[in-house]
Amino acid sequence: MKRFRRLVLFALLALVAAGGALYEGWIRVPPDLFPWGPVMLDRKPGWFANIQLNGLSTDGAACRAALGRTAMKFSVMADRKIGEDCGFTNVVRADATSIAMSPRPVATCAMTAGLYWWQQRLDAIAQAELHSRVVRIDQLGTYACRNINSAAEGRRSQHATANAIDIAAFHLADGRVISVLKDYGKPTPEGRFLDAAHDEACGLFNIVLGPDYNRLHANHFHLDLGGFRFCR
Repeated sequence: MKRFRRLVLFALLALVAAGGALYEGWIRVPPDLFPWGPVMLDRKPGWFANIQLNGLSTDGAACRAALGRTAMKFSVMADRKIGEDCGFTNVVRADATSIAMSPRPVATCAMTAGLYWWQQRLDAIAQAELHSRVVRIDQLGTYACRNINSAAEGRRSQHATANAIDIAAFHLADGRVISVLKDYGKPTPEGRFLDAAHDEACGLFNIVLGPDYNRLHANHFHLDLGGFRFCR
């Protein structure tokens, strides 16, 4: 019992000392360390990256400010209402990013922020697994006024609000093309790259679907910032 009390006392003293050091400025904490701090997209995504992206989803001004602190170039697009339960608000076009995307994606600001973070991680993975850099990402689309899996009935897809993107392939500086359809699940450097890219996306976006989910996703990774979290 005495030992437990000593441990509690020691922990309390350590907390008081840390608080004093923070107050006096002896310890400097990066402003984006906590989820309520400003989102610094040029830093490596931290533990709360997903929470931060979801916060940007509800604060267009903060999201555009976060993008504006990066080297990327983007254009703010007009809000649109298209058909029943379709359309988009707070959408930007990524005109120039660290890794080129083809075609240039038009997606919600928060999705664009997530893609910027994901690109940084992709480049690190590619250099580790493939000894080359990613120079282009092929995407199949962001906006489409449809239901999930293009079903005749059911809930609207996040694509219906440009809050999703489908990623098909990655082009490397050495000329190789890594295809989700051809390379995913293989015991090769290309397959390991795709596995790691999928895992990194799961740490950032709310929903990540790939070939393991169903046959409709055999040729792409689906990434979105919908209302719940699921990764497969």
